[in-house]
Amino acid sequence: MTYEELLEQYKANPRRESAVVLLDDAELLNYTVYFKQCPPERLLMAGDPVEPMAANWTGLWECVAVNYDGIALLADDELVKARKMVERLKGLRLVYPDGSLPELVTKIITKRILGALG
Repeated sequence: MTYEELLEQYKANPRRESAVVLLDDAELLNYTVYFKQCPPERLLMAGDPVEPMAANWTGLWECVAVNYDGIALLADDELVKARKMVERLKGLRLVYPDGSLPELVTKIITKRILGALG
């Protein structure tokens, strides 16, 4: 299974219940925004994008490099904390390896912005 096929499979079946965590965890929600601002980059081998070794969530993430330094900088946090928070986001499937977010997560962010402005 290719990276794109596997990614689409996960995007088609989001973990909606994980989005509930963002409603009560402002810090995790902030890290979702930081992640979106520093999307992962596809890894290359001999000039070609790396494909998943295993057809699972971990295999998908092994095809990209996460910019933990950039995320830590935006968060104004220590690198170890940024790594921990991104690992939580990945484990809850609140972010995708292509840097995108599940639709429900985007709606939560939008609602928080509108609530803060209104």
